[in-house]
Amino acid sequence: MPDRRLFPDVRSDAVSVNAVSAYAVARPVPAMAVVLSRLTPRFQAFTVILASLMLAGVAHAGPAPDFDTPSKAPVPRWAMLRKNEVYARNGPSKDNPKIWTYRVADLPVQIISETKDWRLICDPMHGVAWVSKTMLQAQKTVMSTGRLELHGGPSAASPVKAYLRPNSLASLGKCAKDWCKISVGGVEGWAPASALWGTQTVAVCTRPDPFAGSPPQAVAPAQTQAAAQTSERTISQPLAMLSPR
Repeated sequence: MPDRRLFPDVRSDAVSVNAVSAYAVARPVPAMAVVLSRLTPRFQAFTVILASLMLAGVAHAGPAPDFDTPSKAPVPRWAMLRKNEVYARNGPSKDNPKIWTYRVADLPVQIISETKDWRLICDPMHGVAWVSKTMLQAQKTVMSTGRLELHGGPSAASPVKAYLRPNSLASLGKCAKDWCKISVGGVEGWAPASALWGTQTVAVCTRPDPFAGSPPQAVAPAQTQAAAQTSERTISQPLAMLSPR
């Protein structure tokens, strides 16, 4: 399922189209009659067909549809942690036990399911847990999945400006042609989208079946199952850092 992360806002365009539609309905015949009277029969037919197609397109234009989710937003989608302490729970309620604690603000996470007040997220370690929606905000960061070259342009042939250490957070700019512009520590450059956590357009973790009969439960990463079975797990990622070339 695609990710809505960089979907453009089309509502302003929809308003302009609706305005054109209202104008066309109010004054179609007089204006068309004047134009057609000055054209040959062949061009008259062409003009009528062209005008019909344009009006049909306008009639079907409208605001972007809502998604069938509590927030009316697409799933999966990206967000990031709001605070340095975010409790991850085994279900969508404060009555469910904490299974670990995230301790990195701005960590990008993928929302793969939701209720009215809770979000089921997938973290960089592929852990799946419920967090309160108040602990999330719009995504503005990505995380390097390994040692990463920052290029001067969206191409592997462009000069390397710096290197980014693994598990480093960076501010996300625009993405184009499988490359994303990021900045960290005052250095701006381009990196392959495939090397960044937070650019995937499909669900990274398995999305629970919404028709299973009960709210989907949290799933700890395989390498941390033992720690998760205690009472709490702390995930701590290094802050954004650059390595010398």
